[in-house]
Amino acid sequence: MSMPLLQVNHLHKMYGKQVVLKDVSFVVSEGEKIALIGRNGSGKTTLMNILIGKEVADEGTIQGFDRTKVGVIRQHEVLPGDVSVAMFLETQSGKPSWTVAKLASEFGLHKEHLEKTADQLSGGYQMRVKIVAMLLDEPNLLLLDEPVNYLDLNTLLLLEHFLGSYKGAFVLVAHDREFLQNTCLQTFELERGELTDYSGTVEDYLVWKEEQKEFLKRTNKKLAREMEHHQEFVTRFGAKATMASRAQSKAKHIEKLRHKIVSVHADLATSKITIPSPQVPPGQAVYATDLVIGYGDKVIVRNVNFEIQRGEKVVIAGENGQGKTTLLKTLAGGLDPIDGKLKWWHNADVGYYDQKVDATLMPNEIVLNYLMRMAPSATSGERILMMASNFLFRDDDLEKPTRVLSGGERARLCLAGILLHEHSVLLLDEPTNHLDVETAEALAVALKKYAGTVIFVSHARTFVNALCDRVLEIRRGALRQYPGPYEEYVAELAAIMVEEAEGDQGSNKIMKGDSRADKAEIRAKQKELVRATDRLEKFLKVLDKERSEILQFYFDNPTDYAPEKATRLGELDEEYKQKEDEWLKLQEEIEAL
Repeated sequence: MSMPLLQVNHLHKMYGKQVVLKDVSFVVSEGEKIALIGRNGSGKTTLMNILIGKEVADEGTIQGFDRTKVGVIRQHEVLPGDVSVAMFLETQSGKPSWTVAKLASEFGLHKEHLEKTADQLSGGYQMRVKIVAMLLDEPNLLLLDEPVNYLDLNTLLLLEHFLGSYKGAFVLVAHDREFLQNTCLQTFELERGELTDYSGTVEDYLVWKEEQKEFLKRTNKKLAREMEHHQEFVTRFGAKATMASRAQSKAKHIEKLRHKIVSVHADLATSKITIPSPQVPPGQAVYATDLVIGYGDKVIVRNVNFEIQRGEKVVIAGENGQGKTTLLKTLAGGLDPIDGKLKWWHNADVGYYDQKVDATLMPNEIVLNYLMRMAPSATSGERILMMASNFLFRDDDLEKPTRVLSGGERARLCLAGILLHEHSVLLLDEPTNHLDVETAEALAVALKKYAGTVIFVSHARTFVNALCDRVLEIRRGALRQYPGPYEEYVAELAAIMVEEAEGDQGSNKIMKGDSRADKAEIRAKQKELVRATDRLEKFLKVLDKERSEILQFYFDNPTDYAPEKATRLGELDEEYKQKEDEWLKLQEEIEAL
């Protein structure tokens, strides 16, 4: 039987008149893997802050045990820049170098990384150092509050793999439903200040929750009918002396039935996002030729070549620090290219959402005034209120000063401010950070329907899967177009990361980390190219079939005039040649590997 590690009893927490936590009680036992979910502002971060001691509850107690050792990722901790990563980890943990190297290798930190100082590493690798520093303390209970917001996809996949085999317990807050589904076996939900504990995955819990709601509605309806039936008797015979005792008995029964009716909360409001855009005719939105980007004379990415069509939804993938945000800023006009050519469609109207866009917020400005300030000058009050409502700012919420908004509310407000404009292009840098699952999914649906072009950076897999048409990846200072769908890109990246981590155990083997990583990447690249050629072969068969049908028509009807078929035959011949050239190029790449 597993032993308890943390016991929470009757927590209450209020901010002013707002009840955030109401009589919250639960136990976390050894080995439990718990997803803590809830809408923005539901109290998840408040609860986590109370658990780690950053905030104090108004009422209630938290009990740890002698065997409990809590681990927390210090996301905003500044790592020392005067010692190597290896020295920092060894000094902080008191562990020998081989132990440090072994655990570090599980997160893709090899000899070359360990010998550098932290400030020489990218943000993604610095976060890996913080994760390793936490795990070297050998905690048996991890409290992880939205770690996904600060992780690139590579590190997220490594953390997901680690948590899947982790023997300890953890409570995890994250807004990437796929990440929660792949790591957690139990679900806590905070809603209206109350906590529901469910022994099952997030997806199973949501199904169960809906079933419970429907069951309660049916039960209440049945009880209401029974009460109505008994009330008819009381109303009809209550005044008759001969029936008074029975009527009184019926009245008591009605009261008992009334107490059995369970209040069913109305569904929480969900974002219904509509994104305005002008008419966008077909054609090219933007292209880059031999583009070189960076800051001043510092080159970040070379040889950037791509074409993006109007209406396409394109994700820019890659590790943190590789240049994704640099590319977006260059596309937005915030940075000048160092070299090469970047050309937008002449009617492109670009809107840019920065990760740090909440810098546009002023602490004492209320929500409504912010939206009025951000809106185009001719925007009607009705349009502003409708956009505010789309992002769940209604009634009293419009009068809130921005300083009291949660992280998710601030993100929603900034998105609403940008979407008040009728942009034909949207550049979005991590738009789902801090958004709850429901709002992120509503945003993905709205962007998919949006007629304009969307170029975005995001590590939230559920969001990206729902939105993107194409993947551009930045790796090792170059940009390439991934030939398959995003799901395949993630699967191949996961295989590379896991193979590298699992095959790289022990300090002696760290020396070979690079060659092993290169081999894993080459194998993944080969699989990727083979799948791409398979897809092209299937497409060529479709084109060939249509071409044969048109030729057969001309053979069967030699005197018929069919100009549309002639035009289509020319298009098919051109497309077939183009795809055949692509197939030959892929074959050459496979042979080269």
